[in-house]
Amino acid sequence: MTIHVLGFPTTLGLPRSAVRHGPEALRASGLLQALRRHDPHVVDHGDMAVPPGLTSDPAPTRVAKVVEAARRQRDHWLRVTRPGDLLLTIGGDHSTSLGTIMALAELGDDFDVVWVDAHGDFNTIETSPTGNPHGMVLSLAAGLLPDALGRVITPDRLHLWGIRDLDPGERRLLAAKRVEVLTPAEVRARREQILAGLRPNVFLSFDIDSVDPADAPGTMTPVPGGFTRDEAVDLVKAIVRGRNLIAMDLVEYHPDRDAGGLTNRLACAVLEAALGAWSRCDREASDAHQWPMASPHPF
Repeated sequence: MTIHVLGFPTTLGLPRSAVRHGPEALRASGLLQALRRHDPHVVDHGDMAVPPGLTSDPAPTRVAKVVEAARRQRDHWLRVTRPGDLLLTIGGDHSTSLGTIMALAELGDDFDVVWVDAHGDFNTIETSPTGNPHGMVLSLAAGLLPDALGRVITPDRLHLWGIRDLDPGERRLLAAKRVEVLTPAEVRARREQILAGLRPNVFLSFDIDSVDPADAPGTMTPVPGGFTRDEAVDLVKAIVRGRNLIAMDLVEYHPDRDAGGLTNRLACAVLEAALGAWSRCDREASDAHQWPMASPHPF
């Protein structure tokens, strides 16, 4: 089994200028070495070339560019992945996640999406106040913008945790589609129940702004009232523990806005927590499979 790492430094979903992107900063802080402590089979695919986002583009053009980049990301994953591999993408704005969802669906995986975020990302062009597609990723995947992309995943597979900033039209869409939407307080109060409700296969998408700005200043869209750093790390461990993590991404980390490396350390801790839990689950599953065998090399 292999951990595939892909940098996706996209600004197509949230047009902005950047001196430094998240994938570069995390590699420089030792991300790959940390991952190899959990599994030596780590393949770094570098950064996917993505054009910059342009505020001059009208919203439909921004959406079309996001979908085109997602298709290239999907095609990359379909070329390299094998059963049992873990797909890890470092963004980039939250449009980073669309290509992975598309790839997993095309591979035929039966999976839930756990979207740890301050925002619902369920807007359409009509409901979005900004027209920025990083707030439309899940509505795109769920087929609510059919001119741009057909439905990839059904809304019942979506679990939005940590949400505390929704636009009015987005809120109505989420309610109409009966998407699970939980605030940080609700996650704290119902954690064991909601964890038990997840399917065995999980794609975990972790947005840095799910964490309170006091612990995560390095993001473009901070929202007060988020998880603490320790809560976020513990939640990620709990999501992965006992499940088959098939893909993960970490998004909306903007090094240019960080303070004293606080967000960088948070991002590394979240990734280490997820990969540590994943590698333990992998070893336990392997041990459980091999224990009844008469020979350690049955094949």
